[in-house]
Amino acid sequence: MAARAIHRVGESARRVGAVAGSIGQVLLGLAPWVPAPRPHTGAALRPEWLTRQLGARVPGAVIERIDTIDGTSGTTDRLRLGLSWNEAGRAAALPASVFVKSTSPSPKNRTMVGALWMAVNEVKFYRTARVDLGDVAPEPYVAHAGAGARFLLVLEDLVARGAHPFGLGDDCDLAHAQAMMRTLAEVHARFWESPRFETDLAWAAPVTRRSGMSLLAFQFRRVRTKMLESRDRFELPPAVERMARFVNDHDEALYRCWERGPSTLLHGDSHLGNTYALPDGRAGLLDWQVVFRGPGVREVAYFLATSAPTTLRREHERGLLRLYVDTLRERGIDALSFDAAWDDYRFFVYDAWDSTAITVLWPGLQPSQTVAGSFRRATAAVVDLQVDDAVEHALR
Repeated sequence: MAARAIHRVGESARRVGAVAGSIGQVLLGLAPWVPAPRPHTGAALRPEWLTRQLGARVPGAVIERIDTIDGTSGTTDRLRLGLSWNEAGRAAALPASVFVKSTSPSPKNRTMVGALWMAVNEVKFYRTARVDLGDVAPEPYVAHAGAGARFLLVLEDLVARGAHPFGLGDDCDLAHAQAMMRTLAEVHARFWESPRFETDLAWAAPVTRRSGMSLLAFQFRRVRTKMLESRDRFELPPAVERMARFVNDHDEALYRCWERGPSTLLHGDSHLGNTYALPDGRAGLLDWQVVFRGPGVREVAYFLATSAPTTLRREHERGLLRLYVDTLRERGIDALSFDAAWDDYRFFVYDAWDSTAITVLWPGLQPSQTVAGSFRRATAAVVDLQVDDAVEHALR
């Protein structure tokens, strides 16, 4: 009894500290200036600074000019930059272009990135786990982060390698869905119950201990409540209403369900718009900013429910899930049966729906048409898979 009481007190103190830390990051995100490593915006990059980062090992190499190829601004700022090297740089085949991900100019977006420690997590991913993943993630050239969501990533330009990055509004065909099942299984097999979660990957916490999780859970609760209050406006079927009400009443217990079985490294936001296809058809993942630890099938549900066209999902989801399980087995992980994976798949669709619902009520994270499409797909998946029953069954 005393040990349990001490544990509860310690856990409560940890939660209070985590919430305080996230609130501090929100306030720093709103501030127009904070002490942080520089540069932390793409606009601040200068040829001499990039030369030191990319060309230090090539005597005489100099970037003479930087040109913007294209870019977007949302949760973070993104730029593709062309680099004009002098003869020494060209002879050494130094990168002629890079992809830059950096601090959002929007205080609102910085608050979300800061509260969930997204920039810090992504930099940690590129400094630790990325080296084991080959073409599954871009190669980093620069990765640093500071307070208030100020950060800078300079990554290889996958487009220059012939890769095709997808947008969330693009069509996902069966071939790419199959490639994603293999890629997710390969990532998960690499880190399945890894002892590194106690060492250099300790920052990749389980869901209940994720940075900013208390605030995120509160926000999910608000979103479900608002959706239920305006269910006609959002065209919520009865099964979705039942699921949302049940999750609102039992969300903490449901999050604890995530920690029952084997865990692995999760990308955390594995929708179509964070994926790319390599020239040989293999798939990779971008935007590793919400990495955490949990059951691998969660990623499968997240991808298929949000990104696969509904007709494709209905026709092929069992085969795609079986491909994921079989690929795990090929990589030496024999701990997951198809039946257990199917139960997990149905359960985790609730989280995919949550994640699309929050984008509906938080304008600016994705284009409105894209958000509407993801929400329709996730809603259909909840109905098809009887996710309202699956979440109730998980607590029995």
